[in-house]
Amino acid sequence: MLGSKNAGATLAVSDLQRARDFYENTIGLEPLQEDLGSILYRSGNSLLLVYPSEYAGTNQATAATWAVGDDLDAIVEDLRIVAVVVSSLIATQP
Repeated sequence: MLGSKNAGATLAVSDLQRARDFYENTIGLEPLQEDLGSILYRSGNSLLLVYPSEYAGTNQATAATWAVGDDLDAIVEDLRIVAVVVSSLIATQP
C-alpha cells in the first residue's frame, strides 16, 4: 500500500516565521512550495513540511507524510477498511 511511496517528515511549529528563519538561514534549505500556511522544503531526496500548529511540541500533530499522487483515494479507502482513522488530509499537491 505505502511501501513503494516516498515519505517525508512533517513538523508542527509554534512560530512559522521563526522556523522559516532557522530552516532557510541556519540550515540552508530553500522552500519548494508555500501553500495553506505551510512551507515545503527539499533536503537531499527527502521532503520536509513545516506548518504552524497549536499542538507543536505536544506530539498531537502529524508525524509523517507520504507522496501518493493519484492513489490517494484508494489508499485512504484501504486504510479505512482495516480500521485506520483518517481524520484529515491537510493538503494535496498536483
